[in-house]
Amino acid sequence: MGPRGGGEGGDGGFEVDIEIRALNDGEMEFKLSGVNPAFANALRRAVIREVPTMAVDEIEVLVNDSAIHDEIIAHRIGMVPLKTPLRGYSLPEECNCEDGKCPKCSVTFSLKKEGPGVVVTGDLKSSDENVVPVDDSIPLVKLEKGQKLELLAIARLGLGRMHAKWQPGVATYKYMPVLRVDPRRCDGCNACVEVCPPKILSPSNGKIKVSDVTKCTMCRMCERACRREAITLRYDDTEFIFRIESNGALKPEQILQKAIKSLEDKCKEFIKLLDKLVE
Repeated sequence: MGPRGGGEGGDGGFEVDIEIRALNDGEMEFKLSGVNPAFANALRRAVIREVPTMAVDEIEVLVNDSAIHDEIIAHRIGMVPLKTPLRGYSLPEECNCEDGKCPKCSVTFSLKKEGPGVVVTGDLKSSDENVVPVDDSIPLVKLEKGQKLELLAIARLGLGRMHAKWQPGVATYKYMPVLRVDPRRCDGCNACVEVCPPKILSPSNGKIKVSDVTKCTMCRMCERACRREAITLRYDDTEFIFRIESNGALKPEQILQKAIKSLEDKCKEFIKLLDKLVE
């Protein structure tokens, strides 16, 4: 994938490249090339702050005989990640309703259970089968015999910059390591092989072979272990190993797409504001 952009007339253009290295329902790893650290950090912040997801935002406790206070139960339910449809709901501030409780911007959950037993997220009944807890087995509170818990909850779209409960997951990145072994200085003593934590160094024909430099943690143990100074470790500040781990509300590739769209919208808005200044 190589989206391209440039300056006026196409001169001084640049190319951003994304190479998917690993992808499943919960995690994504890709190599981001052709950018600088500021862009990489902007993308990381967009992932955790600017991607809308559903979370319980309001709770009305009707009956609570448990040993846990209403506020603690509300906090636990609020932090439960909810599966979030890509379309169909609006942020409360963008909805035309007055109370933020209409079907266009909110989902209602109900819970009613009597002990003995453990109340879990699967006991929450949603008004939309597409907006449910990502895991039905998360424990919320234990009820003894005769104890009851009954409540109503309202989930709304929100952004991670508003509260951590709306974060879709976590995002991290690291500089691309540049690990070189000078064959003229290396005597094959294997001291670097023995101390390398990710085990990416191995002996080969009396020299040292690097198997997968992207796994390097840049701890520099290999550099310190080499008495002949045959190993040099640097980093490339135009290439990054990026990792997104979803909490289940969205797939990691959906999180990335939403984050990029958020950055694009912010850039367009910034350009509009600049145009007004020069008019």
